[in-house]
Amino acid sequence: MALNEIIYFSHIKAIEKFFISAKIGGMKNKPLIFTVLSILCLIEPAIKVLYFKAITHFDFMVIFANLQARNSFMEVVDFWLIFPIAGMLILKLRKWTYFAFMGVLAYINYNIFTYEKYTWPYNSDSPFMYNYVVAILSVAVFAYFLSPKVREPFFDRRVRWWEPKTRYNVRIHCKLHSNNFAFPTEIINISQTGAFLLDSKYMKAGDQLQMEFNFLGQTIILPVEIIHKHTVQNQTGYGVKFNFNTLAQSMRMAKVINVIKKSHGMFKEEKIKDLAA
Repeated sequence: MALNEIIYFSHIKAIEKFFISAKIGGMKNKPLIFTVLSILCLIEPAIKVLYFKAITHFDFMVIFANLQARNSFMEVVDFWLIFPIAGMLILKLRKWTYFAFMGVLAYINYNIFTYEKYTWPYNSDSPFMYNYVVAILSVAVFAYFLSPKVREPFFDRRVRWWEPKTRYNVRIHCKLHSNNFAFPTEIINISQTGAFLLDSKYMKAGDQLQMEFNFLGQTIILPVEIIHKHTVQNQTGYGVKFNFNTLAQSMRMAKVINVIKKSHGMFKEEKIKDLAA
């Protein structure tokens, strides 16, 4: 088992090169309502064009020719870009996108409620019902997220429930390096994005350090940030976040976690067999 894993781990660099050249990335799961809102916003220009088609029965070429007659900057933004911009802002929820989306949403609502009949961008007696639905749904969802407790995931990566990272209990000795000195500690648990380290008087929240540890004969060095001090299973220590500088570092850590995950899985299977025996 150990020999196979060492051989497996030795091919990490080749795998890293494949992923870098292929530009393959993963998607994270987030609450469904944000995915729905994002899609509704992104397809809004297409919905408007289809609406024009339905009520005028014009050929699409005629419709696009008429739309091109409106070519000022704000007219282009209002018709083609404003809703897709809102949709892109909530594709990846972050602190700045939260406020940016609220700003764009305020502008959308202002345009809807100050709309004058048969003017741009709707050219009808009132804005499209589709736009009302998207705007009202967005306001309702984000009004709910104004609650400090609910809003917390936008500001703290540790509590984003849609980005869960399984932590694995381990006992791995490591070193932390600062500019002036190095000191030993121990990894209590670890995930793809961070770790929990045994308490040390040399650590404090906010420190930017280099963490070094040995895994199956490979030396792993990663930049880390000390986040906060807390207790896990009666063990006091510091949570650290991996600040990957390169994709290679991220991929290498992914392989470490994969090996640990496999070993935990085999241990559970052995425990089940022992209980069944």
